[in-house]
Amino acid sequence: MTLEEAARQLYALPPQQFTAARDARAAEAKEAGDAALATSVRSLRRASASAWAVDLLAGEAADDLAALVELGDRFRSAQSEGDRAALSGLTRERKEALRGLVSRAGALASDAGHPLSAAALAEVDQTLRAAVADPTAAAAVRSGRLVRALAADGLEEADLTDAVAGPAPEGVAPARLRAADAPDAEADPGSAGGSRSRTREAARRAAEQAAVEAEREAVEAEAALAEVDERTAQLARDRDDVLEQLRRLREEFSEAERRSGELDDREKFLVRERRRAAADAGAARQAAERARART
Repeated sequence: MTLEEAARQLYALPPQQFTAARDARAAEAKEAGDAALATSVRSLRRASASAWAVDLLAGEAADDLAALVELGDRFRSAQSEGDRAALSGLTRERKEALRGLVSRAGALASDAGHPLSAAALAEVDQTLRAAVADPTAAAAVRSGRLVRALAADGLEEADLTDAVAGPAPEGVAPARLRAADAPDAEADPGSAGGSRSRTREAARRAAEQAAVEAEREAVEAEAALAEVDERTAQLARDRDDVLEQLRRLREEFSEAERRSGELDDREKFLVRERRRAAADAGAARQAAERARART
């Protein structure tokens, strides 16, 4: 068994069972003579509740996660092309996909006997949004070995430091999973220059994040407006259809009234004709009876 396989199995277990199962798996590897694997397995960290729920999705809803990642590819393509019409539709699709997957994660966690808190569910949503925004975050999410929540704003890659247990997922550089060996000289905590650099960097990131959030809110607002416009247009079409039906019904009613009048006139004529015919028949019968009486 590889470290990757062992990790996927362990992170599919409820968090309260993780430590005992990990230690047992490490002992098995040691008994089998694989000391390196035993050490690696024993070093695996327990996942956060939200990361564990995402790992459950990787195992139980892999196709839905793959669809979410593909949606992310289309979303980024539409953003790069400035295709607002496509973004409007994709925003609605993303919202529905995220709602469904977060709900599924909550259900899986509850079924496993470990319901998620509102905060954990919010982190699941945040992590899945990162998978939409960043392909490397998507690879981490689909690995089934996630140990903490992720975040990505679409401008910079997600921070994957210590986020995935075991080897790097396909498409992710191993260095992305490890913290930097040494801090940058410019950011030396003991220097005034480092402090100013960190302040500028924090301000820049905050501004970028605000811009991303503003753009996201604008896109979602435009999508909502487009939806209302479409509903309004559909309502107008429905109203026109009803008015057309009403026009036809009025025409049919007018025609029926005209025909009814004609039939009334015809009926009156026939009543008069019948009366004359009956009178003629009575007179003829009387004449016939008088003629027989004379014979």
